[in-house]
Amino acid sequence: MKINEKVFAAKTMLSDTTPLHTFLVKGKDFSVLIDSGVATMFGDIVGVVEQSKSSDIRFLFNTHPHADHIGSNRQLKEKYGLLVAAPVGSERWIEDMEYHYEQFCLPFPEILPHSDETKRDILGLMDGGSKVDLSVTEGMTVRLDGETQLTTLALSGHMMYEIGFIEHSTNTLILGDAITLYEGDLFPGHFSPKQYRATVKKLGELNRKHRFNQVLTAHFEPTDSEGLNKHLLGVHHMIDQVDWTIHQILSEAAEPLSLEPIWRAVCERMGRIFEFRGLAMVHGHLSEAVQDGRILQVDGLYTVR
Repeated sequence: MKINEKVFAAKTMLSDTTPLHTFLVKGKDFSVLIDSGVATMFGDIVGVVEQSKSSDIRFLFNTHPHADHIGSNRQLKEKYGLLVAAPVGSERWIEDMEYHYEQFCLPFPEILPHSDETKRDILGLMDGGSKVDLSVTEGMTVRLDGETQLTTLALSGHMMYEIGFIEHSTNTLILGDAITLYEGDLFPGHFSPKQYRATVKKLGELNRKHRFNQVLTAHFEPTDSEGLNKHLLGVHHMIDQVDWTIHQILSEAAEPLSLEPIWRAVCERMGRIFEFRGLAMVHGHLSEAVQDGRILQVDGLYTVR
């Protein structure tokens, strides 16, 4: 799928309502891929390379190390001889599949224990570990030719390790999950509400500065500056709603509660399924509320001050 004269996209559907996009940015000297989707997208991504008539695919940038963004890394590395680049700190998630599963799916194994089915499902999204050749930080410039230039952005919140890009010649913002789905039946999760709010603010400020012509994300359809503002508002509301729901649950409780009943109550009240991403997210909200003095924690039990 051609987005503009420099940017192309591959697309699959993770569910009836959830798309997954990966991107190619074409330069005259070389081209780069951004994310590799799931393992079954390999053929689609090769098709996009052919559609774009790109002859030199030099880098594959992973915006972050979740399974649906690194799934075809190994196949693409083998086919094109490219270098894999990823946010600093994310390397082991991409190189070590056992570590990936443990970090992603088992944040609190005493609450959600190991499941053969879950492990098979998650690891099945990926074609195996791949070596990370380049660790990426904010402010790096990638010049694909004299005109086509990518600048990297650090956008933590959904994960500790997350990057995005501005392609300057087309004024295009390219993201992975820096903006997550804020509606649906599961929580995509965020490790830090504080960091996520900071990223939402940062993207809003960048949008006011650049008025992006096009905004591309992994799980939303392509949009523009106005659409980005809508998504940022949706994410901000979702973060606030989780905080408010936790506060209400603890205010109504007859006694202090542990993580598990708080997480289950948040999922029930907000209409989300019980799942490991939401569990880690609720813990992140509780941890920051304790740090800020809004919630008291004693021996693993939480109560409002």
